[in-house]
Amino acid sequence: MKKSYIREKKYRCGSEYMAVGIYAVTDQEHRRRGKKHKESDRGQKERNKHASLRRKQRKAIANFGRDGFFLTGTYEEFYLPEDFAACRRDVENYKRRVIGATVKRFGVNRDKIRLMLWAVRKGETGRLHMHGFAECVGMGAADRREWREMLEDLWRRRVPGTGEYEPLGTMNADRMDMKKLLGVDGQGKNGTIGYIYGHKERACIETRNLSQPEELAPSDTKWSRRQLRKGCTECAENAYWWEQHYPGFEVVQVMIYDPGQLYEADRPRPDGWEATEAQAYLILRRRGFAKVRT
Repeated sequence: MKKSYIREKKYRCGSEYMAVGIYAVTDQEHRRRGKKHKESDRGQKERNKHASLRRKQRKAIANFGRDGFFLTGTYEEFYLPEDFAACRRDVENYKRRVIGATVKRFGVNRDKIRLMLWAVRKGETGRLHMHGFAECVGMGAADRREWREMLEDLWRRRVPGTGEYEPLGTMNADRMDMKKLLGVDGQGKNGTIGYIYGHKERACIETRNLSQPEELAPSDTKWSRRQLRKGCTECAENAYWWEQHYPGFEVVQVMIYDPGQLYEADRPRPDGWEATEAQAYLILRRRGFAKVRT
């Protein structure tokens, strides 16, 4: 099917970052998006997974920064949940305990506490555990050190019939590594979120106060097919070339996808669409902010 337009789709991820997708669209998609009439095929489901991953990554970089923590909670054998639903309940209870204890100990408003947590299982019969992000907006350095210890201590359960608690296993609260979150240094092309999405089972539990990235109106006339092809081939690693298209921003990462991987709709493509055009997905950082640090 003939492709007459190249779409540029921007997302503002907080005040610091912006994500941009650049890909070909059909004439019909340029005019309007059609309704979904049948279940997505296997290939489309995989593309939907990648689209979900990118949405979560944009949400993460819009809400968590260098003052946050990356959490990993594991279980002692005795407390290992019997199924995934039980693991999810443990994560939901952990979220509730963190919010309650933080408000009580530090006197902060609960709207300042941001949590994005996942109950996960690696593989069909892999061990259940959790990953996630935590940040308390406006908390000072001294309080953050104390909060970090509290985050690790709250991975626990009450001993039945007593007022005492025992740890479920080990919880590590590591200082946020923005390079790993963005996929610049470690954790693969899609960063920490890509690592989480590599688990066979996963369920996300979030606080309601997380801000949504702002999706700007797409433009179908800014890019030509020739420009996109150049960006996806000879200029794929040329940060300066990309930055000329986005004044005021510096390139954090440029990802080139095979045709079809970036498409973010539920409806399958018409036959023949995915024959040629590569697609680009960029993460940009507004100039003037401190360099990304580990």
